[in-house]
Amino acid sequence: MNTRQAFLIARYSARHSVRGGVGLVFLLLSLTFGLMVAHLTLQPVELISEQAKEFMGNRDAQEVSAEVLEQLVEEAQPVISWILAKRDSGDKDTDRAESKQADAWAAYLLKERPAMLSAIFLILLFGWPLIVAFGAFDLYAGDISSRQLRYQLLRADRGSIYFGRLLGTLITFLIVLALLGTTVSIYMGAKLPLYGWGNLFSWTIYGICALAIATLPYVALCAWISSAIGGSFASLTIVSLIIGGVPLITMIAQSTYEPAGYLNYVLPWGFQTRLFHHEPMQVALACGGCILQTLFFGWLGYREFTRRDL
Repeated sequence: MNTRQAFLIARYSARHSVRGGVGLVFLLLSLTFGLMVAHLTLQPVELISEQAKEFMGNRDAQEVSAEVLEQLVEEAQPVISWILAKRDSGDKDTDRAESKQADAWAAYLLKERPAMLSAIFLILLFGWPLIVAFGAFDLYAGDISSRQLRYQLLRADRGSIYFGRLLGTLITFLIVLALLGTTVSIYMGAKLPLYGWGNLFSWTIYGICALAIATLPYVALCAWISSAIGGSFASLTIVSLIIGGVPLITMIAQSTYEPAGYLNYVLPWGFQTRLFHHEPMQVALACGGCILQTLFFGWLGYREFTRRDL
């Protein structure tokens, strides 16, 4: 692989990927999804605050909204704790310890950090992989089917093309995540001015970094499938089925056989929420898992791309 060629291809890919039809749809889909999640998350607070103002007279609107938000956080904390906890391990002491850890985790997200922004990031974390599948499914498949890569091989080797496009896609995704996070934080600060801008932007930067790390293995998976499949539609179908099917199959299998829950660890579904954990060791382990899966899927894709007929 020629490093200079790889960076040139990555820069070209990042610059022109959003100009195509798929890139524009991906950008609009990402922003629409993020803003929709933000709106649906903030809407209950706004509606309840407006209703509360009618019964509380001339009290300050921001004070009323803060009280409503505090009440919603208290009601939502057990639900978030239940979602984050590992359950039914068969050992009561283990389940009790996991429950306490989940309570501390939920308190960290909802009380020590901007609660509504934490909720938005958690929802984005579960929906973003499917958006990634739509944005990265055609890394190589379309050009393989049309035989256009043969013309690029006259000037660059296979390794440079593979890693250049992969890096360019990752740069594009990082830019889109930064734009999405900034838009959501500004939207929240304008619609619900309860958190300081400093807290909002600092937690937004962390959330963008966490989502970017969680994106890596999904993009590498898309690169592998795209290099193995000689068709854009087939690549999109298979990638979507894999990313969306892993948690679905795990949930169905786990209802009859508890250890089947480990199938979630085939992709980051099993540990990606720990990127927002309050313990640095858990965050480090989640980052390590994402990086290892990225390297594994990236190697499989490189192996397939360098061996197949282009």
